[in-house]
Amino acid sequence: MQEWARRKGVTPGAVVSPQVVYDLGVEWYATRLDRDWARPDKDQVAAIFARHGLTGPFWSLD
Repeated sequence: MQEWARRKGVTPGAVVSPQVVYDLGVEWYATRLDRDWARPDKDQVAAIFARHGLTGPFWSLD
């Protein structure tokens, strides 16, 4: 990915494995169809990201 970005002259954002994307999606959408579903607040989203190792400036919600 980084080689592709260098050749194209772009700065990559975050690069994560397909497994991390899958695991995040499983948690993110697990209750999405529940009647009492509510959008997670900023702190909840940050906690979800952290549980999946998605930390650092790219994942900051500030």
